[in-house]
Amino acid sequence: MKGKIDWQKKATDWPHRLPELQIDVLQTALLVVDISNDLSEPVSRVLPNIIRLRDFFRQQDLKVLYCLVGSLLPDGRDRHIKRRLTWHRSSADAPEKIRAKGTFSYQIREELKPLLPMELVIDKDTGSAFNSSAIDRLLHAMGIQNLVVSGLITSRCVENTARDAADLGYNVILVEDACGDRIPENHQATMHSFGRVFGSVKSTAEVIADLSRLLAQEPSTGKEVTT
Repeated sequence: MKGKIDWQKKATDWPHRLPELQIDVLQTALLVVDISNDLSEPVSRVLPNIIRLRDFFRQQDLKVLYCLVGSLLPDGRDRHIKRRLTWHRSSADAPEKIRAKGTFSYQIREELKPLLPMELVIDKDTGSAFNSSAIDRLLHAMGIQNLVVSGLITSRCVENTARDAADLGYNVILVEDACGDRIPENHQATMHSFGRVFGSVKSTAEVIADLSRLLAQEPSTGKEVTT
């Protein structure tokens, strides 16, 4: 079920854009980044679209993966010192707060509860999933070439993961209305740069429409099914 989809067609101000790209929809997975219990805003703004994507991928028997960021050790010693001194605090004078594996704050929100053991949950203690987990090996083993990326925070863990994936050769779609950032300007900056250089930026509706069209094609002829 291969076919062309719009890729960087909207980036008309970028001379090196790739307007279209052929993908195989059966080699496509949804990656949900860091939607854990201890996050509030901007979760409420993006969660409905992430659920919509998750449900679509499940209905079409396409892969769904999740990743969580935090400490794999209860005292946080597996995270480098700069991260412990900054990201573990809500402000400069606040006490250290460790999000450790096995605690409530580290777990995926109930609304997105994975279908275990069929849906992988990948632990990471860095911003990018590709720097501290086996995600690259797992994706290759499952035959995944295309990643639809959603989650939090756009300008941090989402962007780091998406850029690393693109650099490794994956075809990456950032879902603009299924990613969120506490600073709107940072969200827009990520979408602007990523959609010109690294991959594609689409809305939830556009992703579902593109994949639905490819899924509706006859595998043997490549022609769309008509009724």
